[in-house]
Amino acid sequence: MKKLIYRHRDIDYTLTNTEPELWSWSFEIDGKARQGVTRARLDLLAQRRVCTLIDRELKRAGRTKPKAPD
Repeated sequence: MKKLIYRHRDIDYTLTNTEPELWSWSFEIDGKARQGVTRARLDLLAQRRVCTLIDRELKRAGRTKPKAPD
């Protein structure tokens, strides 16, 4: 089992290879946790799919850019 931790638009997310070609993912935006599974042969393809989901959730939440440090 391979567990990877990445960062996209200041959102940390994890990818875990649970079975061959099956990836479990999870991330949290504004205290709301999201998780699911996706089928992909390569970890890069699974990573791209999660980044697309993060972009979609950020757009829905009204956050298009990362927060600027104070």
